[in-house]
Amino acid sequence: MNKNHPMSWLAARTRRAPALVGRVVERVVAEPARGAKVAVSDSSPFGDGVDARLRRADAALDRARGSEAEAAEKAVRAREAEDGVQAVREAGAEEVRSARAEADQRADDVAAEAQREADEYVAAKEQRARENADRDVAEVQQSTDARVEQARARADRAREDAEQAVAVAREQMTEARRFAAEAEEAARDAAEAARGRADELARDAEQRAAEAETRAEAVEKQGRELAVVADSGPLELDALTKAELVALARDIGLEVNGNKPKKDLVTAIRRSRP
Repeated sequence: MNKNHPMSWLAARTRRAPALVGRVVERVVAEPARGAKVAVSDSSPFGDGVDARLRRADAALDRARGSEAEAAEKAVRAREAEDGVQAVREAGAEEVRSARAEADQRADDVAAEAQREADEYVAAKEQRARENADRDVAEVQQSTDARVEQARARADRAREDAEQAVAVAREQMTEARRFAAEAEEAARDAAEAARGRADELARDAEQRAAEAETRAEAVEKQGRELAVVADSGPLELDALTKAELVALARDIGLEVNGNKPKKDLVTAIRRSRP
């Protein structure tokens, strides 16, 4: 409380209030009464009026002293009330602290309960999610197993087909080996026959070569004879064959191509003659 507050001022002075009040009353009442008594006794030969007034003054002094005691008592009660205010303030502060502690505890309890409920909710959601995930995985696993089983069945059929194909291939390979052996034998026979035929053809070729050589010699001889005839007199070149014309042209020193036409050969021979 502010020190300038009336209650603070009154509480600070309660210890010396009775003496202070007594002195004030004594100065205010007693001294004027005594002065008045002296003055009255000195100025009036009659003392009854003065005594009555003195008695009233004493009665007033007594009342003042009673008021002083009452004031002192009230001052004590005011100080006690001030002390009560401080006690109430301290009690109120304690109640506030207690209320704050209780409120904080309730808040902590609410937060803990909310956290527990949240944890339970999360745990329940997680459990449901895991159950759904397990169900989904089981469905995928079942589908995968079915596809694997189908693939295994296809693989088994493919293996059986391959085994059958291998068996057929083996049979065909055996047959091919047999055919190859037969072909080899036939080839040997054909080679032997070809060798015999080749020898025969070689002999025939040699014979043809001999005949060709003989004919060439005859053509050459005939050419020389034609050349002699050409040198000795006119020659009917148109009556000669192409081969005879070629031989004649070569015999007289002309370089001719056997592919030339007959008339070109005749012209070349005639131009070469003087």
